[in-house]
Amino acid sequence: MNGYNSKSSGDLFIVLEPNYMPGRSGTTHFSAYAYDRHVPVIFMGPGIKAGRYDNRIEPNDIAPTLATLLDIQTPSGSSGRVLTEMLLQ
Repeated sequence: MNGYNSKSSGDLFIVLEPNYMPGRSGTTHFSAYAYDRHVPVIFMGPGIKAGRYDNRIEPNDIAPTLATLLDIQTPSGSSGRVLTEMLLQ
């Protein structure tokens, strides 16, 4: 939804077949399919509770969480949430 701009985006969208990836190797995370949008996130180090957290998170949750860990201001364009469940209090 946020990747579309009516003034500059095209009128043609290409939806590839499931499990097809253009190119020869690597990852993309760009398709419309749920299996490709899954991005594993790992936090470790001081201030992080050890464990596995199965809550759904979004990639945009990373910046506000890191800002909280570093005790700095959250980026002004940030739209994610702080992953408080994994932070030591």
